[in-house]
Amino acid sequence: MTTAKEELTTKRLEALMPAPVGQRYEIADTHVGGLRVRVGDAKIESTDRRRNGKAGHVSFVLLARFTPKANPTRRTLGTFPELSLGDARQKAIDWKTLIRRGIDPAEEAKQRRAEAEHRRLSRRTIGEVLDQYEADKLANLRRGKATRRALDGSCGLLADLRDREPNSISRSEIRAALRKRALTSPISANRQLAYAKAFFNWCVAEEIVSANPAQSIAKPSIERARDRHHSLDELQEIWRAAVELGYPFGHLVRLLMVLPMRREELAAMPIAEVDLGPEGATEGIWTLPAERTKRANALRVPLGPLARSIVSEAIRNEARPNKSPFVFSTTETTSVSGFAKAKRRLDRTIAANQAKAAEASGVDPVPMPHWTFHDLRTSFTTLACEELGVDAAVADRILNHVATATTSKIMRVYNKSELFEQRRLALCAWEDFVRNRVIGEESGKVVPIRAARV
Repeated sequence: MTTAKEELTTKRLEALMPAPVGQRYEIADTHVGGLRVRVGDAKIESTDRRRNGKAGHVSFVLLARFTPKANPTRRTLGTFPELSLGDARQKAIDWKTLIRRGIDPAEEAKQRRAEAEHRRLSRRTIGEVLDQYEADKLANLRRGKATRRALDGSCGLLADLRDREPNSISRSEIRAALRKRALTSPISANRQLAYAKAFFNWCVAEEIVSANPAQSIAKPSIERARDRHHSLDELQEIWRAAVELGYPFGHLVRLLMVLPMRREELAAMPIAEVDLGPEGATEGIWTLPAERTKRANALRVPLGPLARSIVSEAIRNEARPNKSPFVFSTTETTSVSGFAKAKRRLDRTIAANQAKAAEASGVDPVPMPHWTFHDLRTSFTTLACEELGVDAAVADRILNHVATATTSKIMRVYNKSELFEQRRLALCAWEDFVRNRVIGEESGKVVPIRAARV
C-alpha cells in the first residue's frame, strides 16, 4: 500500500471521493504526526461492494506505537465526512495522549459501546425479551408456542409483569403470581414455574439478568400420578353423551375411547395421514409422523373397523369444511380446538341424561366423579389387560409409551419393534369389547386375546 505526505484540506478530501474500485493508498497529514487518511478498502472483492458503499471510503487512521520498541499499530478514528478533518486531528491528538499512558482508546471505545449495548438490552421489557427467547429457543421446540402462552399469555405466569424490565423482577413477585395461579390450576402452576425457570436461566446465559429470580422457588402443588379409570357404566354414559354432541367433538371423543392415543395427536389428525384402504375395506392405517408425537417417534397406528368408520364418518360430515385438510376441524386452515369448552358440554349432557334416568327410576342421580380425556387411556389399559388379556408391553405400544412394562432396560433400548400385528389384534378385540359392553351392539361374543391364542 502506497503512502504519500501532503497538507490535507477538506476540499482535498472531498476530491478523493469516491476512490476507484481496486485502489488503496494512504496520505499522511503534515499537521498531526501519525494521522493518515486511508483511501479505498482493503477487502474489495467485486464491483458489487461499490454499490453497497464499501468501496471508495475515505477514513482517518492513527499510526502509533504502544511501546517504544513495538511495531506501529493502526487505529481507525472514523470515516470522512462523518468525522471532519478538524475533529479527526483533535481526536488523533487525544488518542496519542492516551496511548503514551498505556491506554488503548479503541479498546476503551469498544468497551463503552458494549456497556451501552448491555444497558440498552437490560432496559428491555419482559415481553421484548420473550420475543427474542421465542425466536432463539422456543421456535425450535415442538411445544414452543404453548410454552410462550404459559409464560405471558392471558393466563401466563408473567402476564402481569411483561411490561417490566427483567432485572426488576423479584422472587416474591413470581411467588405471588404462582400462588394466584395455583388456586385455580395447581398442576398448570407447576408447569408455568418450570417454564419460567428455564426462561430466566436463558436470560442469565445471555447476560440479561445476573441471577434467576425463580430458581429456588418450590412447586406450589404436589403431583400424583392419575389412577382414575372408568367403569363400564361410565363409559356407556360418555359414549351416549358424545353421540349427542355431534361433529367434531362427538366423533373425536368416541375415537378417543376406541383408539386410546393422545388427545392432541388425534385432534390434529390430517386426512393425508390416514389410509382407509380401498372401497369395501374394513380396516385402515394412520401413519403418525415423529414431529407430532410426544416421544418424537413415527408410528403406524392400526385402525380397526369401528375406528375406521368413525374417521370416515367425520371426514364426510357436512359440518366439516370441505377444504380443511384435517379430519376434525371447524375452519379451513386449523384443526379443532376448545377442548375445555367441549368437555363442559359433554359433562352437562352426561348430567342431564343421568337426571332423566334417575327421574324415570324414582331415585336420586349419582354425579360422575371428575375425569379428563386422558383418563380414557387409563381405562383402556386397565380393561384391555384385565378383561381381554392384552399383554402389558403391547398396551404400552398402543399408548405410544416408553415400554415401561418391559422390565429389562436393555430391551427398552434395543427393541424397536412396532408390534404392529399384535397392536392390531388387541385394538380389534378392544373394539369388539366396546361394541358389546359399552355401545350395546351385538357384534358377537368378545373373545379375550389370551383365550384366542389358546
